[in-house]
Amino acid sequence: MNATACASTAREYDAFAPFYDDFTAASDYETWTGHVLELAASLGLTGRSLLDLACGTGKSFLPFLERGFEVTACDASSAMLEEAARKAPGVTLVHEDVRELGSLGRFDLVTCFDDSLNYLLDEDDLSRSFGSIAASLHPAGLALFDLNTLLAYRTIFASDAVTVRDEAVFAWQGETAADAPPGCLAAAQLEIFAPRDGGLYERVRSRHVQRHIPAARVTALLGEAGLDCLGVHGVRDDGSLEPQLDETRHLKVLYAARLTKGGDTP
Repeated sequence: MNATACASTAREYDAFAPFYDDFTAASDYETWTGHVLELAASLGLTGRSLLDLACGTGKSFLPFLERGFEVTACDASSAMLEEAARKAPGVTLVHEDVRELGSLGRFDLVTCFDDSLNYLLDEDDLSRSFGSIAASLHPAGLALFDLNTLLAYRTIFASDAVTVRDEAVFAWQGETAADAPPGCLAAAQLEIFAPRDGGLYERVRSRHVQRHIPAARVTALLGEAGLDCLGVHGVRDDGSLEPQLDETRHLKVLYAARLTKGGDTP
């Protein structure tokens, strides 16, 4: 993904921002966070400083904030950050590209959820993002991030769905083959029809293009960035975790990583 493509994705989410919370209303971030922190504790997490990358409207970090974490969060979409600021005015929010993070400090926990890294279409961009994560971790810190699996692209990105929430209509149209191969480029179009005054509707379009990243490539790129992969966990439909990934059963995968011993990033 070059700078132009990254800016285009940010613009898509700028338009999507006012509707994002309604679109993801069925996602149980509270339960998800509980499962994530249970895993983090089993891997030795003790500190309470969190950097949440690609934080969107803040739904991903709010449960951590409620559990006493000191949160810093960033996103490439200014409109998404505006939504997050309304929910959590005390949180440090930064307009940043995950591939080129500024000096935000070192954190006990770095997270990146909601398949945000799948929007990085080139391996070089994913590698740069892993470098940003490594540079943001305390020596004993932990990184947790999720990605979509091949099943997600063969089902969600290959099908159509219409959802109505709070009078807004969300029409999702998948453009991906049901037998898409590993490493595929996947796309879907989301059209939103939102009620406005006078019985009229506003139409907002949001195009989502992602790439499937096989687990072997993810772990290899983590290693190149100075990160040890601690686990590749399949995510069940209820958000709970399995110790092994099955790309034919799980829609998402959760990775855990920490700095390679002796490889602390300066």
